[in-house]
Amino acid sequence: MKHRGLLHHMDIVVSDLPRASAFYTPFFRFLGYELAGESARYQDWRRSDLDTPHEITLMKALPDLAAVSHTKGAAGHHHHIAFAAEDRSDVDRLFSEVLIPAAERGLCKILDAPVECPEYGRGYYATFFEDPDGLKLEFVIHEEWLEEKRGNVPNQLPDPKPPSVTPPAEAGAAPSVAADH
Repeated sequence: MKHRGLLHHMDIVVSDLPRASAFYTPFFRFLGYELAGESARYQDWRRSDLDTPHEITLMKALPDLAAVSHTKGAAGHHHHIAFAAEDRSDVDRLFSEVLIPAAERGLCKILDAPVECPEYGRGYYATFFEDPDGLKLEFVIHEEWLEEKRGNVPNQLPDPKPPSVTPPAEAGAAPSVAADH
């Protein structure tokens, strides 16, 4: 199975379903999702054009927990969710057609306009933004990965330098914090 292990479905808990829907409806439609069902507690968005089901549900937070804000890095809270773009122009179109209008309406916060991110790999081009509850989202094309997958770029050989050894004085030091990808 080519799709074994891929994400089948995911729930995103939101504090205010109508407000979240105002942001996510144009975003999901841009990505090719269709509204498959809804009630006062949820909206199901589905991609039916793929060879495996894929669904994202917006779920209204429980009343006692609706005021608990999203905290990146907290257990059980997503750090961020990245969606794959078709190409660079797709990233640019999402930014201009969906994100700018949503930000102007106060429905999202743009963290980065489309930008080259060489720290994540050659040809990593993305825009970063937050939904109405502060969940970080990303829309990305990673050209280097696609080229390697197609066999157009030789795999890079590991650096021939020997692995570094941590000096004893630094052995108890706290690990460095990874980039906020």
